[in-house]
Amino acid sequence: MQNVHRTRQRAGRGRRPQAGFTLIELMVTVAVIAILAVVGVPAMAGMINVNRINTATDNMIASLQLARSEAIRRGARVTVCASNDGQTCASSTDWNRWIVIGRDNVASEGGSEVIDVIRDETTTGGIQLQGPADGIVFRSSGVTDGEETLVVCLPTSYPAANQREITVMLSGGHRTEKASGGGECP
Repeated sequence: MQNVHRTRQRAGRGRRPQAGFTLIELMVTVAVIAILAVVGVPAMAGMINVNRINTATDNMIASLQLARSEAIRRGARVTVCASNDGQTCASSTDWNRWIVIGRDNVASEGGSEVIDVIRDETTTGGIQLQGPADGIVFRSSGVTDGEETLVVCLPTSYPAANQREITVMLSGGHRTEKASGGGECP
């Protein structure tokens, strides 16, 4: 048998190859990450704000649709209105808390009218909601007494269209439009 010795070849004279990154490579990487952060953070904040506005708008639309369907189902008027305590309507245009209320037909059969709170909602995340002081009343046929407008707003300039106007039509349906408040709310 023959003895074979293997020898390692070393890079350069007496040096092993180095693993890792150079200082220049690390500095370039940090600079690229910093540039991406400067560009990305405002866009991310705008995206979060759009999501907040859309969520609040969707919650209000869901309450309006619930009120309309409950008015038809119950055969009685159902009201969507601002509330301070979650139990009664407040004569206020500040709708940061709102309720859906209607007559409870089963409990009201005994002679006294019982009003049922169907839904109680509150805005979050700095969202402001403005609506009619008298609320929106849906008749038993699902129509309203008049066309009303609600404004969902976030006081910020990101995004530029920081408001959503929800118009409740006479038919009980609705339409939503984006609006720019210039960073302000009504």
